[in-house]
This record gives sequence, C-alpha cells and structure tokens, in this order.
Amino acid sequence: MNGTLRKSTWQERLRFYSGFYFGFPRLRQLKIQGNSMSPTIEDGEIVLYVPRVEVKVGDIVLMPHPFKKSVKIVKRLSEIHPGGRLTLVGDNPAESTDSRTFGTISINSVQGRIECKW
Repeated sequence: MNGTLRKSTWQERLRFYSGFYFGFPRLRQLKIQGNSMSPTIEDGEIVLYVPRVEVKVGDIVLMPHPFKKSVKIVKRLSEIHPGGRLTLVGDNPAESTDSRTFGTISINSVQGRIECKW
C-alpha cells in the first residue's frame, strides 16, 4: 500500500514556526528513524504531524509502540474495525513491525496524523 507524502509548503512551515512563537503549536515535527515506511518516508526525514485529529483509511498515523511505550511508530492506517480498533501497516513490509506482528490497536492510541515531509 505505497503512497506519496507531499513536501511541506512555505505556509505550513510558517505556521509551524509561528505556532511556537505564539505558544500554540498546531503542527509538530518528528524525525523518522527506520525504513518501515520507505519509499514514502525515508530514514532520517522530518515529517510534520497534527496531534489528536480524526483519521481515515490511508492516513499515516503516529502512535506509541504497543510493547515499548517510550517508542513512537509511524504507520499507514489500512483498516478501521468495529469498536474502534485499527490495522496499521508499514509501506515496506520487509522492514516493518506492524499489525501483522502486534495485532489491531485502539483508535485512542493515535497521537497524530502525518501531514507532509519537511
């Protein structure tokens, strides 16, 4: 389920920086570590995400790893099940630990939706 992730616009970068200046960041940034979302997002790239928003199938989401709460993971939402359970997959299955390993996760675990690459 490979997709594309657009580059941020100058307006999004301005919103990112002005949010910190005025004390209410809406967009946040995250540096990606690993190849599980390659080729959409490569190791070392920086992405912008919106915290705590509604998500839909096809979105790339941020959440804590189900077994290592201090580790954040970024995966593509592939299915929404009844009861608010989600199936997440990496775009690079050979390099991804995802729902094929840890099963479905609660929609309440989603911490944000990836919007674009920096």
